Amino acid sequence: MVPAMSRCKILFVLAVAVFASGPHGKADEAIRVACVGDRITFGAGTDNRKTESYPARLQSLLGDQWVVRNYGVSGRTILLKADSLDPNRALLFKPHVVVIALGTNDSKGPIWRKYHEDFVGDYVAMIQKFQALPDPARIFACLPPPAFPGDGNITQDSIHDKAIPAIRRAARETGVRISDLNTPLSSSGDLFPDTVHPNREGALRIAEMVAVAIQSQ
Repeated sequence: MVPAMSRCKILFVLAVAVFASGPHGKADEAIRVACVGDRITFGAGTDNRKTESYPARLQSLLGDQWVVRNYGVSGRTILLKADSLDPNRALLFKPHVVVIALGTNDSKGPIWRKYHEDFVGDYVAMIQKFQALPDPARIFACLPPPAFPGDGNITQDSIHDKAIPAIRRAARETGVRISDLNTPLSSSGDLFPDTVHPNREGALRIAEMVAVAIQSQ
C-alpha cells in the first residue's frame, strides 16, 4: 500500500505534467499551428466563432496530433502605419506552422493609397519574425478570400489587383509558400452573406484549403 505522503507526491507530479502539456494534453508532442489574421480568421460571419471559425474547423480536420490557435483580430492589417496585427502572442506559442491571412483591410482605398509602398516590406518583416524563431516555422502566406459587390471599402478588384500581387512578391522574397483562398472561392458569393466575411460553410471551405496546403508540404 502506497503511503499517504507518497500518493500526494505522485498526484502532484501528474498534475504538473498535465498542466505543462497544455489544453490538449500533449502540446509538446503535437504540431502547433498559429492562424494569424483579421476579422475573417477571428470568425466574424459565423454563428459561433469558437466552433465555426476557420481555425476551429481546421483543428477538427487535422485531429489531435495538431494544436491550432486562432490569432485573428478584427480590423487588423499588415501595414504598420495602419492598424497592424501584433504577432507577439503567436510568437510566444512557438508554432511549427504559421498561416498568415492578412491583406483584406490593407486593400481599402484610403489605406492602400497612403501606405501601399510599405506593404511588401511590412509583410516581409512579419514573416521574418516567425522565421527567426529557434525552430523556424513553416509559413503560408494566404491570398485573401474574395470580396463581393456591396461593400464600398473592400472590393475584389482591390484585393485581386493590389494586395495579392504584393503578397506574392513578399512570399517570393522570403521563400514562404502561398495558399490561394481567392481563386477557388471567386464564384461563391453565397458563402459571404455580408460580401466580405465567410459564413460557417465558407469558413469550412477555407479550413479545408488550408489543411490541404499544410499537409501536402
